[in-house]
Amino acid sequence: MKKKYFLNMKINKNETFSFNKWNDYVFKINSFITLNTLKVALSSLYDDKLKNLNEDHLVIIQFKIRTEIGQIRSISFLQSISISEYEILFDIFNEFWSLKSEEYYLTTIKDIIFTYKIIPCELKESIGVSSKINKLTTKKELEIKTQKQIKFSGINLPNTMDITSWGDYIFTNDYNNAIVYKKNSKAEYHISFFDNYQEVVLKIRDKKILSFKDIMNDKENLSSFTRTLKKHEYIYENGKIIIKKIEKKTSFLKKLKKSVYISKNFITMDLETRNINGKLSAYSVSIFDGKILKSFYLTDFKDEIDMLKNSIFYLMKRKYHKYKVYLHNFSYFDGIFLLQILPLLSDKIYPLIRDDRMLDIKLVFGSNNYYINFRDSYLLLPASLKNLAINFNVQNKGIFPYNFVNNAPLNYKGSVPSYPYFTDVTMEEYNSYVKTFINKDWDLKYETIKYCELDCIILYRIIEKFNSKIFYLFRVDILKYPTLSSLSFAIYRSNFLENSKIPLINGEIYDFIKNSYSGGSVDVYKPFSKENKEIKRYDANSLYPYAMKIYNMPVGYPTFFEGDVGKIDPNAFGIFEVEVEAPNDIKIPILQVRVKTKNGYRTIAPIGNWKGHYFSGEIYNAMELGYKFKILRGYLFEKEDIFSKYVDFLYTLKKESKKDSPDYLISKMLLNSLYGRLGMSPIMEKHIIVKEEDTIKLHNKHTISKVIPLLNGKELISFFDNLNNNIEETFIPNKNISIVVSSIVTASARIYMSKFKKFSHLNIYYTDTDSIDVDQELDPKYVGEELGQMKLEHTFKEAIFLAPKVYGGLTDKYEYVKIKGLKNPIPYSNLKGLLKKDSKLEIEQDKWYRDISKGEINIKNEIYTLMVTDNKRKLIYDQNNILVDTAPLFLKDGEIIEKK
Repeated sequence: MKKKYFLNMKINKNETFSFNKWNDYVFKINSFITLNTLKVALSSLYDDKLKNLNEDHLVIIQFKIRTEIGQIRSISFLQSISISEYEILFDIFNEFWSLKSEEYYLTTIKDIIFTYKIIPCELKESIGVSSKINKLTTKKELEIKTQKQIKFSGINLPNTMDITSWGDYIFTNDYNNAIVYKKNSKAEYHISFFDNYQEVVLKIRDKKILSFKDIMNDKENLSSFTRTLKKHEYIYENGKIIIKKIEKKTSFLKKLKKSVYISKNFITMDLETRNINGKLSAYSVSIFDGKILKSFYLTDFKDEIDMLKNSIFYLMKRKYHKYKVYLHNFSYFDGIFLLQILPLLSDKIYPLIRDDRMLDIKLVFGSNNYYINFRDSYLLLPASLKNLAINFNVQNKGIFPYNFVNNAPLNYKGSVPSYPYFTDVTMEEYNSYVKTFINKDWDLKYETIKYCELDCIILYRIIEKFNSKIFYLFRVDILKYPTLSSLSFAIYRSNFLENSKIPLINGEIYDFIKNSYSGGSVDVYKPFSKENKEIKRYDANSLYPYAMKIYNMPVGYPTFFEGDVGKIDPNAFGIFEVEVEAPNDIKIPILQVRVKTKNGYRTIAPIGNWKGHYFSGEIYNAMELGYKFKILRGYLFEKEDIFSKYVDFLYTLKKESKKDSPDYLISKMLLNSLYGRLGMSPIMEKHIIVKEEDTIKLHNKHTISKVIPLLNGKELISFFDNLNNNIEETFIPNKNISIVVSSIVTASARIYMSKFKKFSHLNIYYTDTDSIDVDQELDPKYVGEELGQMKLEHTFKEAIFLAPKVYGGLTDKYEYVKIKGLKNPIPYSNLKGLLKKDSKLEIEQDKWYRDISKGEINIKNEIYTLMVTDNKRKLIYDQNNILVDTAPLFLKDGEIIEKK
């Protein structure tokens, strides 16, 4: 058995200190984090725990926070430094907080937590760990890196096509060729002349040094020309370089082979839970493999863990090797319970997690390394099981008294629970259900298992039909793809990708283009409707698919340039870094930029001047409103239609299908799922579950971003591979990512929606990504059922718009209220009081919090505070302090200032 290094040592205050063991140092603040708070917290940790220790001891530490409702969030990567270097931590953690703080800009922080472990100096070598500082690369550093790494040849070449100024020269008899003897050099230029260009070879003693080609741009001026030298291009104007270009080699997206056969190796699984004092726990599990049903009930086992272990162990059979096990909402719900159990049954657990969602967990078992994969069917079919059953025409879900089980004994037998225990059930449905139990008891165990098994059967039949439909339409096997976006990407590559050279983007090109990638415009312009003035809410029909079909997309190798490319090509196509000057009199600006506000970073549409990265089409569109630009640098692309066949096929399928049919649902989902897949980050977190003592070894080889103790002797580790910064881009792993396509899709959608903002006759109150609220009807030519046309969704007699995603209105028949982050809408009348300056509305609601470490889901009551904010536009109040209007924020050199 390996020796474990858990040493104890006496320090001040008779406190026992543990080495090589994780500790949490909690610093209470109950406020917002400032730089001084962070500094005091670090000093407190040092004074309380570290100052009396050997300065050569190593501290492995991670900065976390706990919110007022108990959520714990990792802020920094794992760091390892010697105690003598402790002061460096403030700069490192400050850097991480500055990048993360916008996520918590209105959140009261209950505690700062430092999770740390001390490695004694005498054990550092035996364990194999040393100081290691993991930093995030800031946006500024990325910009500097990009500019420094892109270099152009520094060879001293003539700045004119007039060879007579290059040195002594000799022409051939036919004047088609010449030799120029370079001044003060043994080199010779050998020139061949053509109608509007010349080819030049630089030689020394007949040995070729380099070659280039000069093309005339102005026959009257030989100092205005374009020179190409290998992959480089230089454009001269009057002897000065105005544009530098270099073609960057990338890989292209490859076509995917269609599946030969359809796989049916899958299982469905379902957990039923109950709420005991705000904590959800599993009490029943059912499994269905298409033929056999198997269920597990808590009263038959020692405890919940024993029940869950037995249910997983049931699946660990050779016959289920390579099977996919689907649970509906596994990534946010069932997976929390199972992730605690799986490491108890195997040392080989491989989670795939993206944005805190469990996409897949691979469980390897047995001496022959058999495995099964746990998946979330909701990520493939994002709708409720009840609605999916209707769409796919399978047996519908039964009804069940979810709330009854929270307080009833699990062996309950008796009368049917009363109506209030049932949710989403009509009284007619309830009475019909009660009649089935005349002259017999209602048995909780029996009814739970029946309900749970029915859910498994329904989910199995839905996936079975979905699989068959997708295979019939596209010959793609859904079991190979964990999410809808990955499935739509496979369908596109196997069925619709032709000869288009869609560039795969990573490295410095990704870093540059990512700055141009942003979502739709969501803003409040006028906070309420005028008296007796109706508000029309119009939604664009499939906005992003429309943009994908109508607008050309980037293809070919990206070409980096420096200089104002617009001077030589007013229609240049690509992503540009520009200096922007917006007209001061524009009321509804159309160009977005991400800036630092008093409440964190926000994407706003301001006036003033700033620097940013934009799609060229969005630049040209903004010029029509008087925006001025100075193009600094960027990437050029060829352009081509790459999506219209994909969109046309799916949109036709949607139009020709009934609304509740599988074809309608499939086409609708696939239409909106493709473009985002191309915009993923090429640098992704990896995840692994290891024994506690193996975390240090992993830290030596990788950048650890998060450690979650599973309280069973194992830890869930999130980490990044350590890439060598000097590695050539072509050697970076290919992730089939083309963020430039995603960026241009979203930008093209904004261009389309901006045309309504340009109409001077329209009074616009509010816009969302694909919708607009106005006080008059749109021109009929823009309205209809076709792709990209606007459709009238609501006609409000009156409406109030308080903030992005916070609004409501009254129609003749109903009231409509939408508040992002609030589960249960409030009455429309409650919105009116919030127009008063500094007024707010506090609303209680239950919120679910996942605790992966403990394998728990807790339900906590929290206060949702609703109020008007000035994060995106300036608020204008009248003499009675009532919000009456808004105005764009003003930027000077990219910073918000009060406009004079």
